[in-house]
Amino acid sequence: MLRTKFEGREMILRIKTNLRLYSLDEDTIYSSLGKSLDEIYFMDTFALQVGEYLIIGETQNSAYPLITVQNIVPQKNIVTV
Repeated sequence: MLRTKFEGREMILRIKTNLRLYSLDEDTIYSSLGKSLDEIYFMDTFALQVGEYLIIGETQNSAYPLITVQNIVPQKNIVTV
């Protein structure tokens, strides 16, 4: 869990427990989320591409904003139809 500020408000970034991180580490995930806050902060759900992975998450804009990483999907598991 990481506490940060966005637009003057304190918020929490967190990774769902027991989530397989593949070759990504927590620092890389939190850094990527921090760099993308301008976009993902206003989305209910999001998919953020980091290297060969998609980070899937959700944003809860309540009195205390929370962004949670729900899943990490390797590129080889992404299907296009």
